[in-house]
Amino acid sequence: MFIALAGALALMTAFALALPFLRKRDETTSRAAYDAQTYRAQLAEIDQDVSRGVLTDTEAKAAKIEISRRLLTATDAMEAEEAAPDTSDALRKRIGIGAGIGIPLAATMLYLAIGEAGRPDMPLASRTDFEAQMAQRPSQSNAEAILERGGFAPQPQPADTPEAKQVLEMVEQVKVALEQDPNDAQGRLVLARTQARMGRYADAWRNYALLAEQAKQPDVEIYGELMETMVSATNGYISPEAETVANKGAELDPADPRFRHYKALALAQRNERAEALLRWTALLQDAEPGARWVPMVYGHAAEMAASLGVPPPPNPAATSAPGPSQSDIAAAVDMPETERNAMIEGMVAGLAERLAEDPEDLQGWLRLIRAYTVMGRIDQRDTAIEMARKTFTGDAKALERIDAAKE
Repeated sequence: MFIALAGALALMTAFALALPFLRKRDETTSRAAYDAQTYRAQLAEIDQDVSRGVLTDTEAKAAKIEISRRLLTATDAMEAEEAAPDTSDALRKRIGIGAGIGIPLAATMLYLAIGEAGRPDMPLASRTDFEAQMAQRPSQSNAEAILERGGFAPQPQPADTPEAKQVLEMVEQVKVALEQDPNDAQGRLVLARTQARMGRYADAWRNYALLAEQAKQPDVEIYGELMETMVSATNGYISPEAETVANKGAELDPADPRFRHYKALALAQRNERAEALLRWTALLQDAEPGARWVPMVYGHAAEMAASLGVPPPPNPAATSAPGPSQSDIAAAVDMPETERNAMIEGMVAGLAERLAEDPEDLQGWLRLIRAYTVMGRIDQRDTAIEMARKTFTGDAKALERIDAAKE
């Protein structure tokens, strides 16, 4: 159906492009010839107006001079058009036919190169209810199918280089070998890790799952890689099966940040925001110096704290700025709103007092500006921004961060 419709539109476009070139030039009168004809008619009307007494002889003379001047200009334009080289009808037809055929042909070639003619239509429900479907906490397989229908599934790396094609051939060879020996754990591990590097996460996590089932002793690394590929296959969504893997991994190694983070993310996606924030706060407190995952986890925690109306936890990457402890946050999310507001007021006021004594603390200023923004105190926020900018005058990077903190 789509191909037929596209073909019909292409033919209509080709006809519209070619038609102006296929017409003969003498079918229409030029603008200059039309103007000359109009001016001659106006000259004849002047004499009639004089005979009817509409114009005086003086007015008629002035009008004739002006119209005659315009008539001369139009006549000169007609002569110039006649003297100009004309495009032959044959050339015009060739241009029209070339445009009518060439442009649709180029569009067709482009579509064949990047289009997907065999892709089925996307159901209306998939286009309009995508978020609603994901909010129903679908299983891992269903979530992958929903993402695929919605066009949000992660795309594997293209095999458009000799090296990539070679890797793809090796993957197929390993698959054949595993069909003959399904218990080859080393071969399956190589296959799973290669598929993950290729962006084929759905295939990778299924092989990791087989490894976890076949293992005589649970391997925390297998569970960790299984967890990560499951989440990658669903673009960050934590399915019930993935959460089960996170729970199992946490039993094997309670300190592993992967399982702790994904468990907190699962809670957040189920709208258990306070518990998720507590878990992220504890994870940040246990972070080793320079841990690469800290910025990601802190981003989740700060966003969750803002949604709950409480201060964010301390950022391990900015230890100079003290913040609320895990117990402070736990108390804030559980207490009544009036008491929570009072607690927040006290924290913010304490931070403002400390900055008055130690204004060189950039991280402290950034946190104070964000706190005032969340609390809706725009005047106090602007005052804090002004004071911070005065303190860090001349430091371009600091000034940029200060300006960005209010957004």
